[in-house]
This record gives sequence, C-alpha cells and structure tokens, in this order.
Amino acid sequence: MEQPLVSIIIPTFNRATIINDTLDSIINQTYSNWECIVVDDGSFDSTFSVIGNYCESDSRIKRFKRPDTKLKGANACRNFGLSHAKGYYCIFFDSDDIMTTNCLEQRVKLFSEHPEKDFLVFSMGVFSDKSLCEIYPYRKVINLSLKETLEDFILSSTLPWNVSRPIFKTELIQNQIGFNEEIQNFQDEEFNVRVLGFLKPKYLSIDITDCYYRFDEASINKYNSIKGYQDIIDSLYYYYTSVFLILSKKQKTEYKKKLIQRLFKQLKHYVYPKINPKYAFMTIRLFKSELSINLVIYCLLFLIIYLNTYYHNRKGYYRITKFMYDCI
Repeated sequence: MEQPLVSIIIPTFNRATIINDTLDSIINQTYSNWECIVVDDGSFDSTFSVIGNYCESDSRIKRFKRPDTKLKGANACRNFGLSHAKGYYCIFFDSDDIMTTNCLEQRVKLFSEHPEKDFLVFSMGVFSDKSLCEIYPYRKVINLSLKETLEDFILSSTLPWNVSRPIFKTELIQNQIGFNEEIQNFQDEEFNVRVLGFLKPKYLSIDITDCYYRFDEASINKYNSIKGYQDIIDSLYYYYTSVFLILSKKQKTEYKKKLIQRLFKQLKHYVYPKINPKYAFMTIRLFKSELSINLVIYCLLFLIIYLNTYYHNRKGYYRITKFMYDCI
C-alpha cells in the first residue's frame, strides 16, 4: 500500500542556532513519505542559509521566504506554506520543537484506523535539552462534542491543544480556512475556533506523546515584555470577532458572564502605561454590541484600562480591581 504524503509546514524567524534540532527530528522519521515546507519570516540571522543547507542534502525539505505582499508573522507563513502543500495530510509545526522518530508513522497509522475522522490530536511533551524530553504531567486530552470543545477553547484557562498537536486531512482546511494574518497572539485559539465552528469536523484526541515543546528562557519570556503585551492587546479584537461569529445567540447569552470576566482579567493583566489601548477600546465596544452589556459593565471595562494606565500597583489598586471584578 502506498504511503500517503504528509506535508509539514513550519514558519520560522531567527532560528539559526536551533532549527537544526527541528529539521533533524524530521529527517530521522521512520516514515519517509513527507515534505517539509519551511517559510522564513524575514530572518536577519543565518536561518535561511541553514535551511538551504538542509535542502541541498534532502529534497523533501523546501525553503520559501514570506512574500513581501503578506503581513509579517507566523500565521502568514503558515498560510503561504499551506498553499504549497501537496500532502494528503498536513501538520503545522514550530521551528523550535522536535518530533519523536516514529511521530509521522504513528499518526498516519492511527489515521488509517480512523478514516472517518477529519483530524487527530496527539499529546505534546516539553524539553529544554534534547536529552531531557519529558511527558507533560498536566497535558490535556479531550474528546467532547463540537459545542463542548468550542466552549473549552473559548472559556478554559488551558487550551485543549496547540497548533503542533493535530494532523489534518489537508482537504479539510486547504482553500477552506486559514490562519488570521492580522494577529500575533491567540493564533492557535482563533484558528481552531473557526475550524471547529465553521467546518464542523470530526476529531479524535489520542494520548500518545509524539512531539516536544521547547521550554527554555526564550519561550518563557516570549510575551513578557511591553511588545509582547501590546501584541496580546492588539489581537484581542480580532480573536473575539471570530468568537462572536461562531457563537449562536443562545451561546452568547449562556457564556456572557464568563466572557466578560475573561476580558476583564485580560485587560487587567496586559494593559500597562506604555501600551496603546486602541484595540482594547475596540474590543470593549465589540462586547457591548455582541453581548448587549449594560452601562455599569461597559464602564467597568473602560475603567480597568484607565486604572492600569494611571494607577497600576498603587495603594488600594488590588482592592479596587477585586471589587470591580466582583461586580461583573
């Protein structure tokens, strides 16, 4: 039986010192019928040359640069890579993570046992060094209805899965749905919410750890900066726009309080004096339109922005913000 082609799509930016770990883990797969599409997001180190060296030694690795006509960011690179994918299956992978040697073989085999599914989701471990790969003890594995899965993505504090864990039938998403190129954060959530809400796919989660997330100082501090917080605030509007497009009127009513509480916490955590609150204000207005929030809640959401901008961490701040949260 002919092995189906698997397309592995990897966005990358300034990964010259570590992308070799990712590409080596793919080259060492026990499953041989794959193509690896690496899309560089305008690196200014030697990442593009490093990828080129791999292309010369293995024709299954294909190197691209994100076109200047597309917005900068991993999502634009993923969409560009997906447009070039020829595989029956596809996997989105990050350029600092690694696969176990039997990752592809196992995923394809289990897909052949569940041909009625549109995508399968596997577990992901963590590593700081290739010799210290650990199965994550708090991993999340769910098999719920589409409604319950969507609810988990939108309201839970931990994602059901991230972008590297599923393997899709390419036909499910290619020319059907893509990543939102406007956002630098909430990329996994926003994409999966639309996949689940618009395409109504059949999925299966399998608790087998077959890839590992790099957990080092750079990944820990990725968003712990003014720029990181700004990216989060700027992405809120686009994320919640997609959420409200998916939710029914009944669901909006059912989730209303939890959605408002979630937004309040996000604004409280990420709005700082140096943050431009433009998209935060737009998000609050979006909530007013979609959830018909009353004037008190509307004012409280605006007030937390002003408190964080001018009164953050001053005496009484935590008592005031706790009272505000309790009023929601």
